[in-house]
Amino acid sequence: RGSKDKIFVVKINPYMPDKLITVGIKHMKFWRRAGGGLIGRKGCIGALGRTDTMMCAVYGWTEEMAFSGTSTGDVCIWRDVFLIKTVKAHDGPVFSMHALEKGFVTGGKDGVVALWDDTFERCLKTYAIKRAALAPGSKGLLLEDNPSIRAISLGHGHILVGTKNGEILEVDKSGPITLLVQGHMEGEVWGLATHPHLPICATVSDDKTLRIWDLSPSHCMLAVRKLKKGGRCCCFSPDGKALAVGLNDGSFLIVNADTLEDLVSFQHRKDVISEIRFSPGAGKYLAVASCDNFVDIYNVMSSKRVGICKGASSYITHMDWDMRGKLLQVNTGAKEQLFFEAPRGKKQTIPSLEVEKIGWASWTSVLGSCCEGIWPIIGEVTDVTASCLTSDSKVLATGDDFGFVKLFRYPAKGKFGKFKRYVAHSTHVTNVRWTYDDSLLVTVGGADTSLMLWTYEMEGHRDSRQCDSEESDLDSEEDGGYDSDVTRENEINYTIKALSTNIRPMFGIKPHLQQKEPTLDER
Repeated sequence: RGSKDKIFVVKINPYMPDKLITVGIKHMKFWRRAGGGLIGRKGCIGALGRTDTMMCAVYGWTEEMAFSGTSTGDVCIWRDVFLIKTVKAHDGPVFSMHALEKGFVTGGKDGVVALWDDTFERCLKTYAIKRAALAPGSKGLLLEDNPSIRAISLGHGHILVGTKNGEILEVDKSGPITLLVQGHMEGEVWGLATHPHLPICATVSDDKTLRIWDLSPSHCMLAVRKLKKGGRCCCFSPDGKALAVGLNDGSFLIVNADTLEDLVSFQHRKDVISEIRFSPGAGKYLAVASCDNFVDIYNVMSSKRVGICKGASSYITHMDWDMRGKLLQVNTGAKEQLFFEAPRGKKQTIPSLEVEKIGWASWTSVLGSCCEGIWPIIGEVTDVTASCLTSDSKVLATGDDFGFVKLFRYPAKGKFGKFKRYVAHSTHVTNVRWTYDDSLLVTVGGADTSLMLWTYEMEGHRDSRQCDSEESDLDSEEDGGYDSDVTRENEINYTIKALSTNIRPMFGIKPHLQQKEPTLDER
């Protein structure tokens, strides 16, 4: 056992793989392999101070030298298991450290990257991660100046820096700092909306930020705003000038889509706002769904609540308006497909055949006869987390709890429809949206906090270029496009397979047919 408290880093000695160090909460231990196990010795502090919480560690220029960064901003220098020196390196914890051929690089909570000589005697140079220091070629914006630095790596004469705010920067040793890529940070990302006329999209996350992204080839963040609470949904108005955002405390706000400044905010619910939608056309009404089973309808111009949709037995998962802006389709966590008249919110009963005839302004529903085929053979009610239909109503994209993005022909009637499947997200896909011209599909992952862009090419116009994602379940005889190996498994006749193999030739008499020699008693 390493320690009762958390261990943050394990480092193997590059000179002697049989040795390693572990650091953590008030913990610095030196280990060596003995037989099939490990023997550990605590670091000896001596008279140099007390045991601090260690945040990072590296080995130095010889097998017996080790260096660790503390939560108080010091770097501890160790020879074998003995502390020989401490050096003040940062204001606040030293989160990351990297060994060079002739020196070290450290990064701390103070947002500074420091370059040191090989004995930590002298700090050669410091780089403060600030907006003003960003090079012109940077892709995006820093969320704040001096973000906490959590990871450092080196390559090709540059220092790669990862921050707490989900940014990866490249620091040139001569000075310029380039922002390479960024994304949301903690929590999960669920909120996603594409602009009605422009190649941009908005995302909102549990990390309490609302972000606007450019979907053109530059692929950078255009704007960001901090929120009082995390959010799970957002939606552009039909003219693209306003952006509605639902928050996790039951409130929602409408902001200017260009400046992200508040226009109006409300709070009538206490649970998470799970979906939010402007009515089509002039965007006169705003439907706001919450996890306490209600949908509130607001008049945008008068800023008043004009209707409440009641009758759902579970939380609201998806919501769509019809083309006239007079009917709402609602999905719930109890697999209910409900309909409400707008704006009063009176519940309607509509047969499934009639639902198909209604013109919908959008389709993000995962229930109903039109999308019965998107459901996997084995799975829960909530396995398909999101769907979105192209504007020509021909292709339905879905995201699911298995990390797959799938394309189905619409309507996907009948069970277990054929599909194309693509893989990129490392966890469940929480939302999918087509851009205004259906040229791109935008998807967000929950725990991987990533935003992915997919190019959509019409059948017959596909390039044969190399693709990063895995494309499977093609319309071939050997693969029927099923969503599970279970069906294929059931179709295999193992008896026939076993008998079809050649049995090796046998000689002699089988044991049970051989004549036994009588025993002494029998004689």
